[in-house]
Amino acid sequence: MNNLAIFTVWNYPTKEDFYQILDSLDEQGVGFVEIGIPVTNPYVDGDLIQEAHKKVIDTGLTTSDLEEDLKLIKERYSFKVILMTYKEGVELFDIDKLSHTLYDGIICVDQVLKASQFNSPVYIFNEDLTNQELENFLISDSQFNYVMSGRGKTGSFDSVPSEYIKTIKRINQIKPQSKNFIGFGIKSKADIMNVIENGADGAIIGTAFIQIFLDKGIEGINEYLKSLK
Repeated sequence: MNNLAIFTVWNYPTKEDFYQILDSLDEQGVGFVEIGIPVTNPYVDGDLIQEAHKKVIDTGLTTSDLEEDLKLIKERYSFKVILMTYKEGVELFDIDKLSHTLYDGIICVDQVLKASQFNSPVYIFNEDLTNQELENFLISDSQFNYVMSGRGKTGSFDSVPSEYIKTIKRINQIKPQSKNFIGFGIKSKADIMNVIENGADGAIIGTAFIQIFLDKGIEGINEYLKSLK
């Protein structure tokens, strides 16, 4: 499952639940875990993830809390840690001041982060980007390229759009050795196999994973992760 990234929100629904989720992800051999750092207006995300952000940020977490949790996560688990947030989250939790040893990459939805300030920024690619923007993003090495299957909010797709196929081709023309992971609308093993057959190197699952946890708990996500292998 090294080619799978799972998104979950930091300390959601509770700190205990969050660590149980991480235990499950590690036990099932997931390669990357995207940890959502909460903000007040995660406007690119759908209702489910927006509610998760609100629930967590209302608890009053601090930069020290984030640093302590990331230290524990790096000590305890083998998956790569990718932080995912917005400009607001970067500023609210002083992420630019965190040790680069505490995480393996960072995605910022609404701000281009510099590799000189952050550890291995992961950039988001879609068909809105010009060739020059693609080239600028591909200069730096990252854990993977986050390629949107289609434009829209997370959790808003009934099926996986196909815009990513063209985006991957454009990326590979510039940097053939790129590692392209597809996000938005991925729910099942069939979805993962489909995007890989269309040129992707891996997949990202967010809303579907969180919904299964809310509906079926830890046992539910254990079964779900097994079904993706």
